Amino acid sequence: MRGRVFEVREFCLHDGPGPRTTVFLQGCPLRCTWCQNPEGQAFGGGREMSVDELAADVLRTADFLKAWNGGVPFSGGEPLLQSAFLLEVLEMLSDVHKTIETSA
Repeated sequence: MRGRVFEVREFCLHDGPGPRTTVFLQGCPLRCTWCQNPEGQAFGGGREMSVDELAADVLRTADFLKAWNGGVPFSGGEPLLQSAFLLEVLEMLSDVHKTIETSA
């Protein structure tokens, strides 16, 4: 399965305890004037990645994240718009703390 990601940002410090590798998924049905990530609104932007590619990218830092009580937030856009892709990635990250930032 493939999904659209517009950024994977390492060493984020504001999305939870410890350092985080934040995954920004593409697409959002809302057009909030205060949106912090307007580049994530379009459904066709970003880059297409497979579940394996995204999981491998995140897992490169898994030992560091676990050692410092960090984790992986999935943000956007709206990550739940790619729920099937998101679920498959979450299953591959079983040993890493995960969160979802959603507008739902």
